[in-house]
Amino acid sequence: MNLFKEILPGVREILSSATTSDVHALLSCMFEKDVISKEYHQTLLQEKDREDLARKISLTLVEKWDLCLNTLVPLHCLKLYTKMPQDITDNESSLNRGIKHLSFKRQTMDSAVLTENSFLDLLHSNIDPLHLYSLLDTRLSDEDEESELSTDPEIDTINYDQFSNLDVFYTMESNESVEESLFSNTGEAYSRIGMRFFLGGGVVLEIISPVRVNGSFVAVPLNSSPANSTSLSHLHMQFSVTSIHPTGKNVVMPVSSGNSNPDCLLVGAKGIQVISSFAVLPPQIINLPVGNGASNIIIYPGELCSSVSAIFQRQKVKSFLPIKHHRSSSHLFVAPVEAFCTSLKDYFQDVCKFMAMDREVTLDHFYIDGALMQGQTETKSGKNVIKVMEKELVIYNLEEKEKAAIERSQIFQVLGGKELETKVIVVLGKAGMGKSILVQKICQDWSNGKFSQFEFVFWFECRRLSLPEKQYSLKDLLLELFVKPREGSDKVFEYILQNPNKVLLIFDGFEELQDHDGFTHYSDCQSYKELYSIRELFAGLFQKKILSGCTLLLTARPKDKFNQYLSKVDKIIEMIGFSPKQVELYIARYFEGLPYSDDAVKLITDCQYLFSHCYSPVMCRFICFLCEMMFEMGDKDLPPTLTSLFVKYLQQKLIPTQTDATAVGDQQHITRLAQLAWYLGEKNQNALKSSLFPSKEVKEFALKYGLVLPFTFPKHSGNGEEEFGSAFSDFVIQNFLSALHLLLAEDIKDKSLTKYLSLPARKKKPHNWLDLVPRFLPGLLYLQHDPYLCSLSDEHVMKIITKKQKTLLKYIKKIQISDLYPEKLLELLHCVYETQDSYLLQHVALRLKAELSFLGTLLTPPDVYVLHFILKRSPKEFSLDLRNSGINLQGLKHLVGLKNVTSFRASLSDTVRLWESLEQTKEYELLKISVEKFDIDPFKAETMKDIRDLSDLVRIQEKMIHCMEEAFGCNINEIPAIKNLRKLEFALGPACGLQGFLKLVEILAAFPSLQHLDLDALSENEIGDEGTKSLCEVLSELTSLETLNLSQNKITDLGAEQLATALPSLSSLKTLSLYNNYICDAGAENIAKILPAMASLRVLHVQCNKITDAGAQKLTDSLRKCPHIKSVAMWNPTIPYGVLEHLQQLDSRISLL
Repeated sequence: MNLFKEILPGVREILSSATTSDVHALLSCMFEKDVISKEYHQTLLQEKDREDLARKISLTLVEKWDLCLNTLVPLHCLKLYTKMPQDITDNESSLNRGIKHLSFKRQTMDSAVLTENSFLDLLHSNIDPLHLYSLLDTRLSDEDEESELSTDPEIDTINYDQFSNLDVFYTMESNESVEESLFSNTGEAYSRIGMRFFLGGGVVLEIISPVRVNGSFVAVPLNSSPANSTSLSHLHMQFSVTSIHPTGKNVVMPVSSGNSNPDCLLVGAKGIQVISSFAVLPPQIINLPVGNGASNIIIYPGELCSSVSAIFQRQKVKSFLPIKHHRSSSHLFVAPVEAFCTSLKDYFQDVCKFMAMDREVTLDHFYIDGALMQGQTETKSGKNVIKVMEKELVIYNLEEKEKAAIERSQIFQVLGGKELETKVIVVLGKAGMGKSILVQKICQDWSNGKFSQFEFVFWFECRRLSLPEKQYSLKDLLLELFVKPREGSDKVFEYILQNPNKVLLIFDGFEELQDHDGFTHYSDCQSYKELYSIRELFAGLFQKKILSGCTLLLTARPKDKFNQYLSKVDKIIEMIGFSPKQVELYIARYFEGLPYSDDAVKLITDCQYLFSHCYSPVMCRFICFLCEMMFEMGDKDLPPTLTSLFVKYLQQKLIPTQTDATAVGDQQHITRLAQLAWYLGEKNQNALKSSLFPSKEVKEFALKYGLVLPFTFPKHSGNGEEEFGSAFSDFVIQNFLSALHLLLAEDIKDKSLTKYLSLPARKKKPHNWLDLVPRFLPGLLYLQHDPYLCSLSDEHVMKIITKKQKTLLKYIKKIQISDLYPEKLLELLHCVYETQDSYLLQHVALRLKAELSFLGTLLTPPDVYVLHFILKRSPKEFSLDLRNSGINLQGLKHLVGLKNVTSFRASLSDTVRLWESLEQTKEYELLKISVEKFDIDPFKAETMKDIRDLSDLVRIQEKMIHCMEEAFGCNINEIPAIKNLRKLEFALGPACGLQGFLKLVEILAAFPSLQHLDLDALSENEIGDEGTKSLCEVLSELTSLETLNLSQNKITDLGAEQLATALPSLSSLKTLSLYNNYICDAGAENIAKILPAMASLRVLHVQCNKITDAGAQKLTDSLRKCPHIKSVAMWNPTIPYGVLEHLQQLDSRISLL
């Protein structure tokens, strides 16, 4: 017999109708029973093809058949028998045949009983099923005792009319609907897969069949056992019996072995054979034919029966609740799961209701969706790239931002990927962009019925999980550190394991995890039972090895610790803060209802530097709060810098409540709190245990004024106790206090101070966690005479501060500003701006190089403001490259309008949008200036979008010319950027090469100054003969063309012939390159014919084609008539080296390379 072929159809049929959760359940059962290994379990979970999965499972069962019989079959995880082998002799008894083939070692049948009866005969005899079960179960006692079975009065009195449309019943107690599972363990739940198809002798047996039946029931009184059979006195078991109502409905009733009779069992039942299942199923039972008029055979597992009885013993039956036929195992834990889900939603509705602000406001009232974009990555390039290829985010222009924009409701929509795999989504945003508020809003939305694809949402703040000594199991992480189930935690956890696709795990603040390197290589965490560190647990989740199929949402800072994992995630979402309109909306909402609302909005918008920082939701909140405090105290002037803003913030917080008696103590507390902020910042932390505060007074001071907030660390897996602590209320406060510590600390010498500015041209900042410190520190050093700062230091400390200020001045003067990378240059501009020192500002402005490139460097609104501020102070003229910088329209407008900015480059689509905006607002003077300053030379087209943008620029030319003629009466024929384009590179690659080139050819004639057309790209454009033909049609209009590079484009003899017709019209062409094409001798001959007519040609490249010695000879002969040509590269693999060497001897202008 081929056991594989016998098993495969059953497995295939089971999997074909099973849900993903069912498949997971079956594989988990096999893993738990050691049928498959942990590694193979993970492999099978990833298998998407059901046919391949069926074959792999079948092969495993064949290899471990005996183990499966002793584990999965008794638990009813698998019912795969289709028929029994036929290679058994007829003179063997049925029992012996079954034992011989399946190696059943249970010889418990009484020999007297089996002498004249096979199993089939026994089942049609008067032996009751319970007794038959006892004969086959070795666990039953062999002692001969008698017992009587009596009826259960509660069951007898059940009104069966209540059972209409009921398949399986659940109980209700005390008017509370609590659904109870009839399955007592995972194996029984998993059996829902296998029990659907129990194949025997060609009869399909379903668990419960709602088929109306007729006929007579084949059964006898339970006490009619043969005299010589084994007694049932020690048969202490409970089992379920299915009864079918005359209307065709099914009823499940518990029947104990000690309290039962046929009348109770057979109420309204006709045409049914009821057989309690055997511990190990004999083949004769499996092949049992339907006889004696019975219409259905129903076999129930013994383990199920004990579960049913246990339910009836535990709770008094009040009423019955139906569930649908063939429900999945996910409905086995309804009561505790629903209760836990309700607890989760109640928790989120409570904790997500308010925003953490200085005054209590609801999230619904203040929340404004910042701009969300679906991010993309690209491989880093440049001098600083390490050997391992790193990924970085693509910076979008305005049009691309609009196309990439997504709504909050689309965050979890992931395209592609494997169905059963964990989905990893990361939200990236700078500190203060509102990542935690977004997470809070998502949790609130879920609690209100949105994101219904998730039944469970777990939100973890990484800073709470950062204590390295703690260890957790997966169950601890989910059910102990968060909302604890009120009951049935094991059931809830088992449900979660079976339904990972319904679980959302949120880890907020990835950079706050300790030891977060090497997550992709750490592979020890593969079990949900063992204890692990948070690092190990997170690695298992991130690598999709535990709880595979869940959704993992992470928040992190860009260009930080998570950057190395960007290539491993399924979706990237960028948070880029508020747009100008969203800023205005937020400010209006903040001051809504206050008497000075309009004045406050005007005050903030008029202070352009602080308003530029409002693109960050956190900074916007601080600025609004300070403005509110100032109006309350009668002050209506905002400070000009961030540093002075936060100094004023501290003053407004502390001074109103200070007395002479408390002032000195508060000053000391601020100093010690600043030291603590620096200490934690160096370790990339912002939360601490209460025991780490310098004193109880410092802690109470910080809590009183809202500088820190109460915070609890999770329970330790050992002692189960929560640890209380505090966390700085915001990253900006911690940064400011850290800078204050560097200012006041006597142990930090002036010479070591400069290393905290992060201005040298290093790849990484040494203290990225405290990235605002380099701005606050110079600002504080130049505010040394501020009354409040003076109150924090004595005369000795003031001397130290003065010394540190002089060191900073010397340091900045020594910096080679022209050598700084764009990111470092911007950081220097911010540092100098915060000082508001005229000398430093002028010093930097004078040393900026004339050509400033921010290509590929993100420019935020504050960056644009300080750049504009310092450029304006310089007498020099500047050329700005703002391409791929993400600059907004307002920032582009401000920089372009500077008089000493003589030219600029920016995204074509952004520039066209700027012009259209200026036309609509009738700012014609600025429109004229921006058109004249715009430059696109040289231009490299790398995508179809580049071609479309260039075409749009050409098309808008006529509109802009007409607009300026009307406004100024000037006669302009062309936009200078189009007129002055001299070099155009085309590098779209083979996928879009021909399509893009055909579009480009349509506008080539619009560039009268074009001198260099380069179609040679590493990825090969492959324009072929079709593209060459289109080019030839417009070549005569490119009167300024000096270099034409058509290398590596699959041009054949046909294309060469077309070129030979068009090239003589190019009177200024100096270099023609046809390197690495498919040109043969015929093409070479056509080119040779036109060489004498091309008087301007100096260099010709035809190497690496398919030219033979015949074609080479034609070219050599033509060269004799072309004294103007200086060099010809002619090497081809099809030209014998000796021939080529001979030709070179004839004409030295021929190159062998």
